[in-house]
Amino acid sequence: MKKPRLSNIFTELKILAGCCLLCIFFAGCTAAPLREARKAFYAGQPLEAVNALSEAKKIPNRDRLLLFMEKGLMLHHLGRYEESANTLLKASGLIEKQEVISISQQAASLVTSEWITDYKGEYSERLWVHTYLMMNFLLLGKDESALVEAKQALKMLEKYPEPLSKDHFTRALIALCFENFRQYSDAYIEYKKLAENLPDPSPAASQIYRLGMNPGFREEAEKYRKFIPPAASSILTSQSSLLNSELVLFVSSGSAPAKISGNIIIPPSVRFSFPQYEERRADDAQVQLAGFDSQTHPFSVTTNIGAVAKASLQDRASKIIAKETARAAMKEAMARAVERKNEGILSVLVRAAFFLMEEPDTRCWETLPAFLKLFRFPIQPGKHQNLKAVIYQNGVRKDIILPPFSLSPGQKYYYQIRISSGSDIGN
Repeated sequence: MKKPRLSNIFTELKILAGCCLLCIFFAGCTAAPLREARKAFYAGQPLEAVNALSEAKKIPNRDRLLLFMEKGLMLHHLGRYEESANTLLKASGLIEKQEVISISQQAASLVTSEWITDYKGEYSERLWVHTYLMMNFLLLGKDESALVEAKQALKMLEKYPEPLSKDHFTRALIALCFENFRQYSDAYIEYKKLAENLPDPSPAASQIYRLGMNPGFREEAEKYRKFIPPAASSILTSQSSLLNSELVLFVSSGSAPAKISGNIIIPPSVRFSFPQYEERRADDAQVQLAGFDSQTHPFSVTTNIGAVAKASLQDRASKIIAKETARAAMKEAMARAVERKNEGILSVLVRAAFFLMEEPDTRCWETLPAFLKLFRFPIQPGKHQNLKAVIYQNGVRKDIILPPFSLSPGQKYYYQIRISSGSDIGN
């Protein structure tokens, strides 16, 4: 049997080592600005976090979507809603462009890892780009732009109904955007879908009944009468207009789970790797409004971000498995080809390199909260001051003073609060 020349072995080793080091670099190297920004954000320093992302040139193109999502969320919690909206609109535009698959990237990833491809976001993350855009535009008083994003979010919910079904916050926000333009039939439909997806339809029952009594859904709406909580029973006799004045709170708390690596080893050297969300305990916050004198029960819904993110990832599990199987088969074929050509150390190193290259793509939108909560408090028109949100989380009470505001009849006042282990942010 002809022995391979030593120079050829060294050349192949160099190429293999380069590929291996490149893959390991990609897999373990989240861009430094992203790492610094996330660290600062969770240390209660959102301004420093945004500044860390100011030089976009340092973020590789494959992580461009993460840059826009992370920065957009940070700007949102700083109260810089216009900047946040502009940044998240870039994320939305990039998602549309990414629908065109890069053949070269996909081919290269078959013998390396997913880290070399552009990050496209989970279905849930793509949806939440529109969710935060809705919030930004409502906080800016741009109801028409919020409605545009509501319709975009609705397309995502219709495209991936099962994995996104538990995003109650986004569904309720879409309904609110329809209400703002008196599109009550559309709002009614969204509240019905919300009720169907909730474990208990009670939170949505009041809205369904309120809207159903007006546009001609009376008989259907009556079915939800029994689910209306006693504290909200005043709606059964109320003749007030659909255009109630309201205080609307967007409350986010905690931090969503991050992705981690999962592995299955098949001896002697075949490795299947896959991303999974870590198990992270998150305590939901309870919110009350002190100084609130209305007798009407507030509307509220909550989205468990981790649960929706996990369902979204699980929904594409079959695609991940198929890609992993193809990659393992490709690497095994290449390793055996080397074994047939060479003897000794090179074939061992080839298998070792392929084993190390197999790293799952654990990129994700890390600054998302653990929970998103929507509160709608019916409130009298006029000037309001001395109102405060009382937060109970992990047995600790936190009071957040709301700024004074005035409401005209039918007007809504929007305010957002983030509760985290660092500092609490409200705007």
